[in-house]
Order: sequence, then structure tokens, then C-alpha cells
Amino acid sequence: MKYIYVVLIESYTGLGKILKKFTGYRYEHIAVSLDKSLTEFYSFSRKQHHHPFKAGFMKEYRDYYAFEEYQRFYSKIFAIPVTEEKYDEICGFIERLTEDDEQIFNLFAMLTTPIIHGFRVYKAHNCMDFTARVIEMAGVELEKPFYKYDIPDIEKLLTGYPVKEGYVKRRDSAEYEKYVEKSNVFTGISEFLTAVCKLTKRCLFKKPADEIY
Repeated sequence: MKYIYVVLIESYTGLGKILKKFTGYRYEHIAVSLDKSLTEFYSFSRKQHHHPFKAGFMKEYRDYYAFEEYQRFYSKIFAIPVTEEKYDEICGFIERLTEDDEQIFNLFAMLTTPIIHGFRVYKAHNCMDFTARVIEMAGVELEKPFYKYDIPDIEKLLTGYPVKEGYVKRRDSAEYEKYVEKSNVFTGISEFLTAVCKLTKRCLFKKPADEIY
């Protein structure tokens, strides 16, 4: 028997701290790990810490969550048992996303989740719908479409699969220095406009159903 690990993560970014004050909820990010060492994580997120709008499918590491002065991050971990067949299917799904350069972050759905509870855009996803899709592939029955789940929903869904809640120690990765490279306001504006343009075009001219996800 294999396991898929779903990790709820407390974010120490500026946006994460603001959200926490408004919602009172501890976790602002969610990711999937394929082994219990929790060395590598998969999610849709920013590709560099100081570039919030340069985002898409990511392989993340512990020091992406415990960055700069932080030496640990708070998390809640769930372990979902899966067959070898389902495990291989999920690994294949993650590999397809990794190799697909068209995959981008669904900023529109992320911003409107509290109001309309998620919507699909062609080859555009966020950490929540990606994780919910993996959970569905693992054999957990969803009560609504995967793209309608937020992090509290997923936490409730996985009540029967808890492993640990607490701090996870930082572990340095080879990708860290690139991840924390600084940005500037002009680069940020350019990346924001690029993301909005891509998403708008896909909303207007692409059908989400055309994507095999």
C-alpha cells in the first residue's frame, strides 16, 4: 500500500498574514507530497517568492515555506492510502502537468472563491483545485466538483486521514536562492498584466472541457 500526502500549510507571506486576520483560518496554502519524508511538494503557486503573479504548476521544497528568517512552518498533514495503480496514475498526472508549459495559475478563480466558490479556466488552476483533483484520483469521494473546493473544505473532507499537525523544520534546497530572488515594481506590474491577459483570452476563447485534467 502506498500513500499520498496532503499538506495544509501556514503561509508567512504578506498576503497570507492579511488573510489570516480576516478569516481567522490558519492555512493559506495546500500541496501534495508523494512520500513521507516531505522533501518535495507539488502545487500551483508562485514560482518565485517575490513574484506573486509569476505562477503556475510548481515543485516546491520546505524552504519555500520556511523562507528567509523562518526556520520552520506550521502544517497539518493527511495520508491517503492508495493502491499501486492509483499511485502510478497520480504520479503520471503530476508528470504531465510538469511537462506542460501551458499550465498557469488561475488567479481569477482564486480571487473569487469566497463569492462564487471556484470556476474552471482552460489549463489554469490553483493549489486548491489541483489538490482536490489528486484526492479524487486517490479514491476519496467528492461531494461537489473538484474546482469548487477551498482549503477548509479539503480539511473537512480528509478528517479520517490525519497524520500530524505541528511544525515542520526547514530543509535547504538547491533551488532556494533562485526562489528568493528580488523583484521590482515594474516587473511585478508586467507579470500581473501578463497573467490577466492570458486568463482573459482563455476565458473568452478556450473551453475548460477541452482540457484533459
